[in-house]
Amino acid sequence: MAARNKPAGIRSLVYGMGKGKAGIEGLSVSGLPKPKGYRFTYTHSMTPQTWLITGGAGYIGAHVADTFLSSGKEVVICDSLYQGLESRIQYLREKHGKAIPLIVADIRDTAKFDEVLSTYNPYGIVHTAALKSVGESMDKPDEYFEVNFHATTSLLELARKHKIHHFIFSSTAAVYGAPEHSNPVKEDDPKNPISPYGASKLAAEGEVDKFLNFPGNHGTSLRFFNVVGTAGPELIDNSVENLVPIVINKLKAGRLPIIYGTNYQTHDGTCVRDYVDVRDIAQAHLAVADAAAKLPFAMNVGTGGGNSVREVIKLVCAASGDSAVVPVGEDPRRGDPAFLCADVSLIRNEIGFSSHHSLEESIKSLFSQISDN
Repeated sequence: MAARNKPAGIRSLVYGMGKGKAGIEGLSVSGLPKPKGYRFTYTHSMTPQTWLITGGAGYIGAHVADTFLSSGKEVVICDSLYQGLESRIQYLREKHGKAIPLIVADIRDTAKFDEVLSTYNPYGIVHTAALKSVGESMDKPDEYFEVNFHATTSLLELARKHKIHHFIFSSTAAVYGAPEHSNPVKEDDPKNPISPYGASKLAAEGEVDKFLNFPGNHGTSLRFFNVVGTAGPELIDNSVENLVPIVINKLKAGRLPIIYGTNYQTHDGTCVRDYVDVRDIAQAHLAVADAAAKLPFAMNVGTGGGNSVREVIKLVCAASGDSAVVPVGEDPRRGDPAFLCADVSLIRNEIGFSSHHSLEESIKSLFSQISDN
């Protein structure tokens, strides 16, 4: 994830891939002393399927890296470690038996990314690095545009410079804002984001569209809906923004879950959202990476269905063995739409992708790991 404030003299760590020697002069290797005058010289030519993953130590980015590695691809990780965790990358190294490179740098550090692309010459880029708190974006709109829009624009310019033709952008359902209907949203539905977060992502999509419209370039923007679940405890979501971890942590602390708004025009009065498993999100990235045909500029990634906040809390409580919990109702939050679910027909028709994990499976995968920590 991108750092909140860009520190002076951003520290960068590079880990070799086990094929040839490392490649950026003056960068240190975590856990190893750097002798005076030590210099890395990169000598190995990258395979055609090496992907740079920005934000790759984050919750979603690490799952994408895991899935790409399992498919036989190589990955290079860039992350500021503002919200990302180095422990996730260490887990992936041990799981896959690879010395996965991790470059610690802010996504706004254009010079550093220019250097990284020169050194590793990746086949493509998966861009997940972003600031993503809707509430925080209301207080810091300029920073959100700097990180989510301007840094993406700079990264795309670097991709052009280095003749990288494959680019997958991790976007969000927040670009749709608050639809005035209760039907699954389609990619060509109106985009009216109600937060600087959603607006910054939509603006970035426009730049990605320009890149993808150039002959020979390939990729898409994937609009995630509500992401949940985990492939393992090492990759678990550490966000304080997402509903399921919030509810689980409240139960652990002996406090009642909170429902913000109980009088929406839905079947039980609470907001309805499309909850998609992070493992399915990762598979969608892989399907795009492997697609040969030209793709639409943007595609939804969800389940095509929805669950209310009350239903989600009930499932979490059931997984915890405490079904008697009664959540507390409070006033609705500003800007929360009553219904926001994905129409997934486009991604299914274009690349044959469908989500496979049920919400119950996602919650069970997440709950057992969080509750044990």
